[in-house]
Amino acid sequence: MVYLKIDEISRFTGYDVQDEYGRNIGTIISISSSVDGRVENISIKIADRGLESIDGERLKISDGKVVVVPLWKFEASRLIENLDRAYKRRKALDTISGQNELPSSVIEPMKRRLDEEIKALRIKAEEVKRIINGRISEIEVDEIRVARAIANIDILYFSGEVSEKGYTQSMNHLKRMRDIMTEEKRSAKEYLEKLEKTMQLAFTGDKEVSKPKINNEEAKVLQEQQQDSLVVKIEG
Repeated sequence: MVYLKIDEISRFTGYDVQDEYGRNIGTIISISSSVDGRVENISIKIADRGLESIDGERLKISDGKVVVVPLWKFEASRLIENLDRAYKRRKALDTISGQNELPSSVIEPMKRRLDEEIKALRIKAEEVKRIINGRISEIEVDEIRVARAIANIDILYFSGEVSEKGYTQSMNHLKRMRDIMTEEKRSAKEYLEKLEKTMQLAFTGDKEVSKPKINNEEAKVLQEQQQDSLVVKIEG
């Protein structure tokens, strides 16, 4: 992961910070950095409810703003990268081992170490899957809340109890919230699918077994053969 430097982010002190979906998270109040200038974390004020610390690895600058990568996405991205690297290293070790040019006393310890690292990644993968699924569940609960809020404001507007201006302002906020939720849930599901595929490669090394393709004529013949095999001849 790429760390921001204090020189890059210090000018944003006192400014709002957003997540990748454009939601305002809070205001940057303080920054912690190492002696080499690497940003370790930032403290943001969330409305008037208190401070929250965000790890420096989750920060980036986009379109002149400090953006926070969601925790689920940060964890998934890092894990997918590590799993992909582990898979490639295992393939490399298998290739080297198959060449029989190096003694097993050199190769075997490397394999054992990699196996241990992959075992740890397997445990981490299950944890990250829970984080992503948990976030998807949270979004789905929020989607229901937004849908109820839309229904309520619709009733008040069409019954003449809320002005058109108030109704329009409310609907603009609610629709934006709904669109953001839809986008984040779609992204979370895509990362979950990508994680599953990367896990399959890293943990088993097996490629998906593709079934041979058959044309329409071959499919018809196969179907007729299957039907014939089910016919039982009964003699009187």
